[in-house]
Amino acid sequence: MEGAVCCEQSRRRLAAPPHTSTHPSGGSYHVIGNKSPHLLARSILLCLGGFAIGAHAAPPQPASGPDERPQKSPPAASGQQAREQASVTLDAISVTGSRVVGGDYESPTPVTMIEFEQIELAAPNNIADYLNTLPSMVGDSTTMEGNNSISAGATGMNRLNLRGLGADRTLVLVDGRRFVGSTLEGNVDINGLPNGLIRSIDVVTGGASSVYGSDAVAGVVNFVLDTRYTGLKGFAQVGQSRYHDDRQQNGGLTFGTPFADGRGHFLLNAEYAHNSGVGAARDRPWYGGHGIMTNPAWTPTNGEPYRITVPFLNRPNEASAGLIPSGPLKWTTFDADGSPRQFDYGVLDLTGSASSGGEVDGHFATMSLKGAVERHSLFARGSFEINDAFEAFAEASHSRSVVNTNSSYNYYNGSLSIKSDNAYLDPRTREAMVAAGASSAPYGLLLGVASPRVEVNTYRAVFGVNGSFGDNWTLDAYYQYGESRLNTVVNNVTNTTRLGLALDAVVDPASNRIVCRSTLADPGNGCVPINTFGGASLSEPALDYVIGEPSFRQTMKQQVASASIQGEAFSTWAGPVMTAFGIEHRREAVGGAVDDQGQPRQWLFGNFMATHGENRINEVFSEMLMPLTERSLAFNGAVRVADYSYSGIAVTWKGGLTWQPNDSVLLRTVRSRDIRAPNLGNLYQAGLTQRQNVRDPWFNDTQRNIERISQGNLALKPEVADTSSIGLALTPARWPGVRGAIDYYQIEIKDAIATLNDQQTVDRCHQGDTAVCSFVVRDGTGAVSGLIRTPINIAKRTVRGVDMDVSYLQAVPFIAPGAELDLRLVASRLLESRNEDPFSSIDYADENIAGSAKQRALLTATFRNGPLRFGASARFIGKGVLSNEWVDGVDIDDNTVPSTWYLGLFGSYHFPGDRLEAFFRVDNALDRAPLVIGTNRNGINPVLYDVIGRYASVGVRFQF
Repeated sequence: MEGAVCCEQSRRRLAAPPHTSTHPSGGSYHVIGNKSPHLLARSILLCLGGFAIGAHAAPPQPASGPDERPQKSPPAASGQQAREQASVTLDAISVTGSRVVGGDYESPTPVTMIEFEQIELAAPNNIADYLNTLPSMVGDSTTMEGNNSISAGATGMNRLNLRGLGADRTLVLVDGRRFVGSTLEGNVDINGLPNGLIRSIDVVTGGASSVYGSDAVAGVVNFVLDTRYTGLKGFAQVGQSRYHDDRQQNGGLTFGTPFADGRGHFLLNAEYAHNSGVGAARDRPWYGGHGIMTNPAWTPTNGEPYRITVPFLNRPNEASAGLIPSGPLKWTTFDADGSPRQFDYGVLDLTGSASSGGEVDGHFATMSLKGAVERHSLFARGSFEINDAFEAFAEASHSRSVVNTNSSYNYYNGSLSIKSDNAYLDPRTREAMVAAGASSAPYGLLLGVASPRVEVNTYRAVFGVNGSFGDNWTLDAYYQYGESRLNTVVNNVTNTTRLGLALDAVVDPASNRIVCRSTLADPGNGCVPINTFGGASLSEPALDYVIGEPSFRQTMKQQVASASIQGEAFSTWAGPVMTAFGIEHRREAVGGAVDDQGQPRQWLFGNFMATHGENRINEVFSEMLMPLTERSLAFNGAVRVADYSYSGIAVTWKGGLTWQPNDSVLLRTVRSRDIRAPNLGNLYQAGLTQRQNVRDPWFNDTQRNIERISQGNLALKPEVADTSSIGLALTPARWPGVRGAIDYYQIEIKDAIATLNDQQTVDRCHQGDTAVCSFVVRDGTGAVSGLIRTPINIAKRTVRGVDMDVSYLQAVPFIAPGAELDLRLVASRLLESRNEDPFSSIDYADENIAGSAKQRALLTATFRNGPLRFGASARFIGKGVLSNEWVDGVDIDDNTVPSTWYLGLFGSYHFPGDRLEAFFRVDNALDRAPLVIGTNRNGINPVLYDVIGRYASVGVRFQF
């Protein structure tokens, strides 16, 4: 099995509970060529000495029973026998990529296995949509979340986040190998994976850096592809929401055939998918544009709550028709013909910087609920037996995904200016300004909607060899090259510099034409005057001048060279000791280019900066599984030594025990030291510019929209995480259809790479911290106008919780002969999710504003009877609060968030001949509206709650 990643870990099935179980005896590895001989020699001595792997291993002893570790494979007699024997050995010791049918729990680290049947029944538009329903996943980087993050350049990507620790701390593998990232942070865009070729998915819910390397702090998600498929198969699927949007069309073909009398195998897969997405949030009937503002009726003594949740939260200093938000002509806006009138701002909050209702239906009303996605992928693989023991293989793939979304108004909250001699200004307004002695006035404006287009092209090639040698040893070696080209274009963005020039329109005394004031001094500057008063007189030439398309192109490259061996090192009184060890070299680099106008930061959004940098990593590692007593007690240990070109040497390790006192009970525990090394973005970010909101404590907490610039830091060092877990697995003999497991986990990250949040930075400066004040930019009036953000090893992150997985399989012959009912419950209880820095310590557990809900569960019931399968699922999110720091009725009018659940339906039918299958799926069958989460944009939280509504899809699968 190519690229097997060995690690003794338990496995849970999210499909039919197994009727039998096997006992894996080890795990797989990524081993990569190292270019540092001194480190390599030193680390090999450490690995070999620590695990006592002798040069002359004692011959292994046969297993004592069918449930024990696999017996030694005899010498190969033929090519076919060698393949089968190597497959048995590798499958027995691998977790990620294993073809073991049952879900076994015989190792320290829990693993959730999602099998092919469950993926088929779920029939998701994108595999990430299904994964994000798991309680251990936090879907905070999807086509439904993050659509407002324009300047990050990754809008609409699907990135995985285990335990809520961030996509940066979740390692994504494909067939046990790293996959090239699509962002500076190294995050893999799941949109680019060949969904139809996925055979199973392993989710390692615990630290695994000693086995997989950096980033496996929260865990690992490994996509196992069906690289041995033979025949022709395909699928076609369509669907839409009850609102006739979010339309999807998916299709794919897979062809596999042996050649050269079975010594070779060729595989080809092609897929296409299109999803129209969902337009503006305000188009949904449940839309209320809810948000939180300071209670205008609050005083320190009247008992009113300080904050209140209101509908249609707005910024009262911006309007599509133009607005004078302050000064003598405060609240002057304009009709379509440019005549002045009073602006309806609704109800102002206590500070005057936010309002409820009025003329605008919510500041984020135009933001897409879900981005439109088009993707296609092509995957080819060939393998050939060199001899009876070894096989060479090659893989090549290309994927392309394009996401389009509406993100935000082009908004100016009083930061522009109009002069009294503006040529387009209504005479009544001009006279009022002159009478008030105002030669100019602040001006707020909403001018169109910025719409990012994010295209990712990913290319990947793998060349390798694997096989067996000696009595029971296997080898896996490969070279991999990956390249991800990110091309982001933000359509319809205003150029703030040009808009300021165009707004300053005057009459040219020489020609009596309206021109830009700047053109009088520089006739060739190309400025085109613009009339925004009333919003009805915008000329195409003026819009072409002030609106453009900021863009950037970024290429991430990854090279990996790997070699590993695994087998039985020696035997003890309790049985054979399985081991695996190897080396790895990895090189990651980034380069790019941006548009000219982004360099001087002229755009409102999308002032991209080109980032360039390279990391080199050399690693050696070893792992073993040692039985301490026959059948019942075993030790699993691993160590990995990594040498980073920018931060030096880091050591990771793990040690775990399993104890099985009888056939029904298994106890397990593991302790590991894991790391996350600084990624390319942490180190080399050239200057990411984003618009952010902060409260200005120098001006009575007035809300301001400011520019924040994020930069890299070459002085960073790897984060260090200590992970512990202890669990119990049950397979009661009295109830053969019942299986269950419960695990407690704790992850503590020290020296976590973080930044002070925006408000914290401003508040600390206001409190007199001069060091922090160096990151705060204030204008001539003393108002906050910008922030500079740099990552540092400053934080501590702690996550604790309990996972539970219970399944029950029962024959139901009273319904139909051979029929069975399969029940499975996967649940989690988050006990703590704390973030600490030198200035604060905040526990986010129980805050349902992001992904930190305390209780989450997924219950699935599946009925099977011959060719028929159908069932239902219930996804539950427990009650919570908006903020653990708020007191209900004091700090906010209502701090509670109720629990909710979503019903899903699914089914399929195999037609006679077993070549054609029809299937269907219904999500959110009861069409529940999302809960109101006032702290979030538009008052919704798509990380936890469904925002699409009832969604139905149908399709067919065929094979020949």
